[in-house]
Amino acid sequence: MKYGIQEKVIAFTFHQMLRDYYKKHFPEQNFNQIKRNITREYKAILQRTPDIGGSSLESNLVGAAYFFAVAKIIPYMTPELMDDMIAEEINSSFMKKIHSHEKKKGSIFKDKAQNKKLCEAKASQSSPYEMGWEFTYQKGKDEFWITYTKCGVYRLAQREKVTKYLPCMCKMDYPKYQLIGATLERSKTLASGDDCCNFHVTRQNSNTPGCF
Repeated sequence: MKYGIQEKVIAFTFHQMLRDYYKKHFPEQNFNQIKRNITREYKAILQRTPDIGGSSLESNLVGAAYFFAVAKIIPYMTPELMDDMIAEEINSSFMKKIHSHEKKKGSIFKDKAQNKKLCEAKASQSSPYEMGWEFTYQKGKDEFWITYTKCGVYRLAQREKVTKYLPCMCKMDYPKYQLIGATLERSKTLASGDDCCNFHVTRQNSNTPGCF
């Protein structure tokens, strides 16, 4: 994968939020040095990871590369500490602000977004990309279903030998959907040894019953 504009923007965003976390919880640490080390490892992970052909899920893979770099660089990092870091970052006022428009519009439930996912799901069944996702998609009015049978983040964790942090990435899905006005229900994950990750996503305040 390349270390381009999108990747630099994602790193910059996470650096800013991680800096705030360090100021609050580890003020004695030299964050500038930590940031330099994370950036170096993050860039290295991206450059040794095969690309996935410009899929909309590429940002998920890039974000995971950042947090896996954090896990590798910080010697006292534990899955519990990473969970706490991620929770504070996702629930920050900054993240709520940048996703407020998407939440207000309910963008992920629009026909345009769902039809795009239907096309991507079909293409994923014959994708030639090693690090890509394979999934099916079922469209709904105020809900949709996605079943992932292959996951790029799962494969990246295996490649980088950081699988103990993989559940941290999975937990991110719940607050990420909340940020954009949706609720996730899921009873299986590949990270837990299941045969798939079964997403059922509903619009918040929707009366649509859950299916899992």
